[in-house]
Amino acid sequence: MNVKRVGIPRVAPTKPGTMPPRMRTALKLSLALSLAVSSLHASTAHAGSFANRGLGLGIGFMKIFTDDATVPDFSVPFWLEGSYYAESGFDVYVRIPLALAYLKVGAPPKGGAGFVFATGGQFGMRYLFMEESLRPFVSAHLSGIVVLQPTAMSIGVGSTLVGPGVGGGVEYFVAESVSLQARGYFDWFIGINCGLSNCQRFSVGGTVTASTYF
Repeated sequence: MNVKRVGIPRVAPTKPGTMPPRMRTALKLSLALSLAVSSLHASTAHAGSFANRGLGLGIGFMKIFTDDATVPDFSVPFWLEGSYYAESGFDVYVRIPLALAYLKVGAPPKGGAGFVFATGGQFGMRYLFMEESLRPFVSAHLSGIVVLQPTAMSIGVGSTLVGPGVGGGVEYFVAESVSLQARGYFDWFIGINCGLSNCQRFSVGGTVTASTYF
């Protein structure tokens, strides 16, 4: 009786401690995919690690264009700023200044030219184009300025300006919860206690702010 032999394919032997080529390739692809996923997860976690509430201190300069000598020609404001990130790139902010303002008329003690104190505020909203360490933005706000004029017995209120404004700038995080911000803005004011026929005032300004987020 004749028995037909069936051939069995021979497998090339591998050296002890080595891995077949196909298995090595699969392992390399698996490691590369794992590293890519881990890197993406770390980047997403870092982008979302910024806190929503901010508190900052800043200094700036403002120039007011007006023919009214009782309105400050320019001022140097020191700003206290608070902000809250809402969602989708938007945050709201409040900025309160204490400023040294230069008057051409009405400054103490003789009522001539000189420096007085001024305060006021800005309430507005920013839109962040990016939410990473570098954050360019645009903003819109309602702004006000109140000139404080001291008298012999009290502090009087001088020129008062209120109006809308727009701005823009960039914020850069030097640490996870600390940022530096440069902002420019433009305001269109109306004089509240203005005695002239034209009570419109325009101003431009800029601020550098250091903020911490928590």
